[in-house]
Formats: sequence, C-alpha cells, structure tokens
Amino acid sequence: MIRVLAVLLLTGASAAHAEDYAALFEEAAAKIDWNLEESWAFTESRLSDEQEQVARFDPRRSDAEPWELLSVDGRTPTDEERREFANDKEGYDTADNDQRLDIVGIETLELVAEDDESWLLRFVPDEDQVEFVENVEATVRIIKDGRYLQFVDIRNNADIKPGWGTKIGTFRARLEFGPAVEHGPIVPKNMGIQVGGSVLLFFGFEETEVITYRDFEPLP
Repeated sequence: MIRVLAVLLLTGASAAHAEDYAALFEEAAAKIDWNLEESWAFTESRLSDEQEQVARFDPRRSDAEPWELLSVDGRTPTDEERREFANDKEGYDTADNDQRLDIVGIETLELVAEDDESWLLRFVPDEDQVEFVENVEATVRIIKDGRYLQFVDIRNNADIKPGWGTKIGTFRARLEFGPAVEHGPIVPKNMGIQVGGSVLLFFGFEETEVITYRDFEPLP
C-alpha cells in the first residue's frame, strides 16, 4: 500500500510540474508584442539565399508609404526592386508571425536546466506543425526577470528522412525575443530557418531565411 501511494504521489508531482511548465510558457508567450506595426517604427533585415534586404517601417513617413527599402546587398535599390518590395509588403503583417510558436508542444515541456537567470526547457515539436519530430532537439529558454521567452530553438542531431529518397542533413529553426527598448515590451528580434539535404542522392538543396528586427522607436 505504501509503495502504491508513493507511486501515485510521484506521478501526481510529475504531472503538476508538466502543467507548471506549460503555464509558464504560455505566460511568457503571451507577453510578446507581435503586432510591431501598431506600436513601433523599426528596421527589418531579411537574408535569404538570393539576397539581403534592409528596410524601415515608419508610418510617419511623409509620402504615406510606411515601408522604405533602404538597401539590397548593401547597395542602393533599383526602381524595379523598390516596386517589387512594395508589392511584397502589401498585406504584410508581423502579427501573423505569432503562429510560429504553435510548433511548441507545450504539454511535452520538461526542465533541462535552471539557474538564477532562466529556465531551459525541452519539448517535442507539435506534429500538426511539422512533418517530422524524430532526430531533433527542441528547447526554449525563459528569463526569470520578467518571465519572458528568450528563444525557441530546434535543430537536428542526426539525418532526417521525411520521405523516400529525401534526406535532410541540416535543419535548424530559431526564434529570438527581447525588450524592444530598455525595460520595454517583449518583441520578436530574430527568426531564422536553415534546411539542407538531398533528394534521390543526386540533387542537393540548401535554403536559408533570417529575419531580424531592430532599431525600435515607439510611435506616439
């Protein structure tokens, strides 16, 4: 009887901790201000396999166009690049990025390490959001001072084979967050993904996209 009670108590304690970590993550995630255009002027850098673009969002611009393409690969943009950029930004809303956190399987969160500054938790990615969950290490870090999410990191620790003839040798996705300004609201700072591998052993592929937000200025 005593052993049975002990098992029940331990099981209950484990479940309580799991619920606490899920609640902790949801609390931290709720503090993120995803709707940057509503409250901030800011600079966006977008790096892909093809080029790097740097742009500034500021609704106070006199020409009524809140987005301005500042540079492409470090040079002044051409008129055609400016037009393409303007078309790409039609309907663009940073608030849509909040769906990226759906990848975190919050019920699977468990403690990896804890110190005076933070909790490091691991999780199993939500299978409804990704096609594969095997051979990946997935972690989140929550800062204790302010109880906010610092990063979500997912990377492979072995080859991933999502389907016949396809092998992913490199997979990394990372989201980073922090105060927009000193003691300010928490905002997304960096969102990146890198994928590389081969198809049918002959065709290699590698894709990279990194979006960075910086130089935040509060709107009146």
